[in-house]
Order: sequence, then C-alpha cells, then structure tokens
Amino acid sequence: MAFDRLSRRGFLGGSAAVLGASTFAPRIARAETTEIRALLITGGPLYPKYWEKVVADFTAKTGIKVKYDLLEFTPLTTKIVTLGAARSGLYDVFSTHTAQIDSFFNYFAPLNEYFTEDELKDFYQVGVDYLVNPKTKGLAAIPRNMDARTQYYRSDVYAEHGLKAAVTWEDLVEVSQKLTGNGYYGLVVPGQGDPAQRTFSDLLWQAGGDWVDDAGKPSFNAAPGIEALTYYRDLIQKWKVVPPDAVSYQWNENSTQFSSGAVMDTFDWPGAFSTLSNPETSKVVGKWSTAPYVRNKTAISCAISHAMALNSMSSKKDAAVEFIKYTVGSEAQLLNFNDYSNFPSRLSVAKQVVSEATGAKAEWLAQLEQTIATGKEWPKLPGFSRVCTLMFSTIERALSNQQSPEDALNQASAEALQIMTQAGAYN
Repeated sequence: MAFDRLSRRGFLGGSAAVLGASTFAPRIARAETTEIRALLITGGPLYPKYWEKVVADFTAKTGIKVKYDLLEFTPLTTKIVTLGAARSGLYDVFSTHTAQIDSFFNYFAPLNEYFTEDELKDFYQVGVDYLVNPKTKGLAAIPRNMDARTQYYRSDVYAEHGLKAAVTWEDLVEVSQKLTGNGYYGLVVPGQGDPAQRTFSDLLWQAGGDWVDDAGKPSFNAAPGIEALTYYRDLIQKWKVVPPDAVSYQWNENSTQFSSGAVMDTFDWPGAFSTLSNPETSKVVGKWSTAPYVRNKTAISCAISHAMALNSMSSKKDAAVEFIKYTVGSEAQLLNFNDYSNFPSRLSVAKQVVSEATGAKAEWLAQLEQTIATGKEWPKLPGFSRVCTLMFSTIERALSNQQSPEDALNQASAEALQIMTQAGAYN
C-alpha cells in the first residue's frame, strides 16, 4: 500500500505516543519512497546545519524524503502569503511564526485532529493559544521552539568601567552613554521591518500601553505608545548610543553588531547564546553575559514561537504531518537546544534542559523563562497582521526623524482602524 493512501484514522491510530518519545521510529513499512516539500526558516550561520541534520535524521528513520528551501523571516512570510492566496500546493509543510499567524488561517490545514489534548498540554500554553484560529478554533500550526529575548552585554567591558547590566530604561541610557565613543556604541537595536515592530511592541507594553483597547480599537497612539516610540527614537537620534544606521538593521545586522565587538549591549533571541559562544561566529566568546530584559513601568516583552504548519493544499498530508511531528518532537527539540540554544516549546523538554544546565547557562535560562512567563503577543484580530506591516514604515519614519512619534502613530492608528474594520474585526 502506498503511504499516501493510508487513511487518516489509520495514521492517527499509530501516532499517539510519538510526541512523548525521545526518539522517532517509522510506524509502517513503505513499499515506495515518499517525498514531500517544505519551506523552512533560516537566519544566522547555524540554522542551515540544523535543518540539514533534522531532515537527514527524519529520512533515515522514516524513509520519507524532504526537499526543502530556506528563507529568512521576512521573505519567508511574504512567500507563504503569496502561495496561500494562489492556493498553491508547491510545498506540503511551512515553517511559520506567531508574528503574522492570522494571515495564514485560511491557508493552513488545522492540526487538531493530529494531536491529542494530552499531547498539546506538553507545549507552552502561550505558544499554542496564539496559533488557534479564534473563529474556527482550528490549530493553524504547532510550536517548534519558544522565542523570547534577554539582554546580552559585554561583561568584560562593563567590569572595566565598574558598570552593571541595565535594569530600567534610564539605566540603559546611562550605561550606554558611558560606553559610546571611539567608534564603539553602548547599544544596538534593530530599526527596520518586523524587528522594529517587535521592539516597539516591547517598549509599548513596558510603558504601560497596549495595541488595542477593550473594544479592540487601536490604542497604540495613546500616551504610552508615544512615550515608547519617542524613547526608541531618542536612543538613536538624541542620546546617540546606537549606531546611526540602525534604522536599516534587521535581526542579522543587529546580532552581528554585537558578535563583532562593535557594540556593548543588545537584546537578542535564544539562538544568540549559541552563536556568541562559537568562535566561528563570534569575536566576543567568553566576554559576555546575560541579564533580564530592561523594564519601565512593567517588564513585559514578546513571548512568541516558531511553528510548523500543514499546507491545506498538500496532496501528501499524512507524510507532511509525520515530518511536522518529528520537528516538534523531543529528539529534534533537544538537538535544537543543545546545538543551537533554541528554547524548547515542549514543557517536558524545557524542564529537562533547565534541570541539566549549570553556571551561566542556568542563569540565562532562568532569565529566559521569566521573559516567557510575563510575555505577551499581539492582538489576534482580523486584519492585525496588516497593521503589523503598516507599522514597519511608521516606526522607520519616526526613528529616522521624518515624522514625530506622535504624528506617525496617530496616522498609523487611523489607518489601522480602517484596515481592521474592513477585515471584519468589529462585525
């Protein structure tokens, strides 16, 4: 029997124990080779090696071949939206993210029937909840790893100057000013596209604001939002503690500035711990430490997840789901953490890596867990993913002094209300 002619009932009957296992074994013998296609995320120098290892191990264990393409976050998201709108079956599996998940609700096949309630309980709830379509309750994707930021700072340079890692917004400015000069900068922040929108989100929440009010109407242009965007701009334009071209930085440029030794402080994702520890990818090995994200009125920041999704147009759904299950299984998540320091989305795996960690890694994981515990995500309202895209240019205009933070946010708020109204957010 060809694998793709298996009934879903038969497939599911053999899948219940897969996620809890530390290894993955094929569930049936295949009379012919199955090949699926996947569009997967990359970023930084280590990600391609991870996918190469995962795909090779999966094929060795199941006989299913995976032909895959890699794209960084922004072009990946754009391509998935385009393929979805075209109802394309080019790829069976997509690597996705919570950042713009409502753009994909109509394109991804619900995964609920492939995962039992007990299986889903082993994932961080904040990761799973945001991937559920609020209208249909369909699980659009399954978390592969949690994404939250901590502070990375040059502990050697801080020690030379008798400084401690910043705790508050004010601390961050003061410390960064003392370390800026002679071609070096005290801080780096991204200033373009999705990275800018996420950074503004953190500052908005820390200032006590939110994206929408209780009625779901845009509120990011209220006083906390203006305070947040003004602070963000002033880091670059007023206090000049950030490289002036940071307005053009996305995640890779942001991370490279710190790993090259050009800046002394940044806020980065879990994978940075591995990148900064590797002499092949970092000039500051052994010269940095981690600390909690800075706070203002609150300590809230993004707690999000990379995830895996099934193309609703796939003709090989069973094989595709088997690959998805492998990528979010214990074995792949342990590899992802041990070799690349990406934090597990599974509670059981997270508990294991935290219990085994010592020294600086244990301190970092405690900080990361706190970020996740107090983290937030964006409103899951119709049209909000388009609002996120709108904010890319809004923030860039303010950071580059083309428009005041207040004017930029007021203009964006009016446009956001129109976008969400047309999308049916208030029906």
